[in-house]
Amino acid sequence: MRILPVARLFFVSVLLAAAGSSTALAADMIKIGALFPMSGPGSYFGVQDKQGVELALEALNKSGTKFEIQYEDSACSPLPATQAAKRLIDQYKPDVVIGEECSDATLAVMPVLAQAKVPLLNAGSSSIKITEPGNPWTFRIMPNEVMQGMDIATNAYKRLNAKSAVLLYENTNAGIGNAKVFGDTFTKLGGTILADIGFGRDVNDFTSIATRVTGAGKIDVIPTYTLEGQGLKITQALAQAGVTKGGGGGAIQLGTIWLPFGFEQKAGKAAVGYIRIVQFDPTDQRDQVKNFIQAFKTKYSQDPTHLNAHAYDQIMLIADVVKRGAKDAQSIRDGLAATKDFSGVTGSVAFDEHNQNIKMDTIHYMETLPDLSWKALGWN
Repeated sequence: MRILPVARLFFVSVLLAAAGSSTALAADMIKIGALFPMSGPGSYFGVQDKQGVELALEALNKSGTKFEIQYEDSACSPLPATQAAKRLIDQYKPDVVIGEECSDATLAVMPVLAQAKVPLLNAGSSSIKITEPGNPWTFRIMPNEVMQGMDIATNAYKRLNAKSAVLLYENTNAGIGNAKVFGDTFTKLGGTILADIGFGRDVNDFTSIATRVTGAGKIDVIPTYTLEGQGLKITQALAQAGVTKGGGGGAIQLGTIWLPFGFEQKAGKAAVGYIRIVQFDPTDQRDQVKNFIQAFKTKYSQDPTHLNAHAYDQIMLIADVVKRGAKDAQSIRDGLAATKDFSGVTGSVAFDEHNQNIKMDTIHYMETLPDLSWKALGWN
């Protein structure tokens, strides 16, 4: 889907008094740029992100806050993401930018936005390089790959009693980084890595990899780090090879937030027993979460996904900073840096000195049941 800059410019909350002037509008408006992958293998991120953003802006409109947003297609890739960021800066001049989802794309736009002194609020990228050492203008809501990897590996070893693992991952910053952290942590705990298998995004047939996994020995868990398209094929190939629970085997596949809601329905029985982390627990009983779910269903006639939720939280966190007095790029940056107790539908946010959220309650573990529904494991 092609995004036209003008067509995708949305003005929200322009409920001014009759005597208000266009000068007052310009002074009071907060301009948000959105770098979302609307094309390529990660396009599902952009579609769902946009839904969450629009719901948040609609809620803010009713409260009287004034924002506008412009979307650019960053394609989950460094070059188009960089070009999109430059368009936002040169043509739109945002006060804050949200996105990208893929780590390589995020790493590419970080210096561009830092040079322009525009804060970047990220929710989905996991590479440790984004915040270590990072830069003063980039903030991340999601726990990084080290926080995620250590948590998944520890839970696999201690809660699932796993002693052996095979690592499967795409050869990107996020894929390599996540797999390495899991492997290092799992090994230190006493586990064994039976095979370490990376692959390019151009791989479409995973039969040979599944065969290789089959010959690795008794496998307890298979951490998998890839986008939906390849993730679907990997899951089905492993099940067909009789390795995972979905195929009658004993191995439990582990995954991350890279996979969207609805993955299980596409994978079918191959996904049974799959345990993965998501950024949103639809069974959370907080009023804030229940209200979000109801509002989302009312607007879109479907249940919200974790991608919808973390995009929604990005906007609500910006609104919270504005409520605390921020009015331009510098003050929004300073307000984000001072955030210590924000509560969103995905969990809570408290940024450390590297602008990394240190709260782990944005990670929710879900297990796929035989009827393809989820069971919340409540591990965080």
